[in-house]
Amino acid sequence: MSVASPSSEHPGSSPLGIGQIISDAFGVSLRNYGWSLLLQLAVFAIFFGLLGSFFWSALYGDQLAVESAIARSIGIFYLLLLAACFLSLAFYCALIRLIHDRHVDPAKPVLAACIAGAKRFLPALGLLLIYLLAYIALYLVAALLGLVFFGIGAPPGFVIVAMLIAGIFALYLVFPYLLSFVICINEDVGPIRALGRSRYLSAGYRWPLFGMMLLTWVIWFAYLLVVNVLARIFGPGGGIAALIMMLLVLPLMYSWLIGVYSIAAYRLRVLKDGVDLTGSVAGVFD
Repeated sequence: MSVASPSSEHPGSSPLGIGQIISDAFGVSLRNYGWSLLLQLAVFAIFFGLLGSFFWSALYGDQLAVESAIARSIGIFYLLLLAACFLSLAFYCALIRLIHDRHVDPAKPVLAACIAGAKRFLPALGLLLIYLLAYIALYLVAALLGLVFFGIGAPPGFVIVAMLIAGIFALYLVFPYLLSFVICINEDVGPIRALGRSRYLSAGYRWPLFGMMLLTWVIWFAYLLVVNVLARIFGPGGGIAALIMMLLVLPLMYSWLIGVYSIAAYRLRVLKDGVDLTGSVAGVFD
């Protein structure tokens, strides 16, 4: 393991290299496309396997069949849905760890990386619950503000501007924790520790990270727009064409998105902790 010079005393002194991060993320995702596709297909298989009748009814637009099936077995439906979500989370944890480990050490065995990621299921679930509670809290605050503005008879334009400012402030509050999910999985730390690590690593680099986030969102929505346009071009068979395209391209896009945030967190670790794991990830993470 090599050690780089720490830059935590001057967090902005070393460039983060957003363009290089995005490029590296695409490269590692493309090299591991086959494994990403298998993991993504496993997620689809879980949902279609456990909730097959509901999904097929929804796919063909048979809303009455969906409502009838759910009404007959509502308990079983939600139990299967919960099991599918848990299993899917484990597969996504495996994918996150796979992309990270194969970036820092291309010789890392795929199975070992996936198992290490899947084992992070419970901490990742705990972090998701924290996210959910934070979202509910922010939603309640926004609703309360809306009621206050409605109660005092504020003009609609003022309400829109005030809510926009409140939304920007909420983004400012939660943005330091942007990397906590990949940190939780890739650094083998608990949810609370991952939140703290994300805040520490992002300090001094939040504007570059903000630009990275906006760019990835733009690319992601452009991809979704292309899928939608192609679906319309194909006419009646557009739904099937879009589904096939998503099955083939979504694993690459999703692993690329994972790679961007994982590599950004790793690069920040190199810059701020002075630790370079290249070629020796197994000795540190396993």
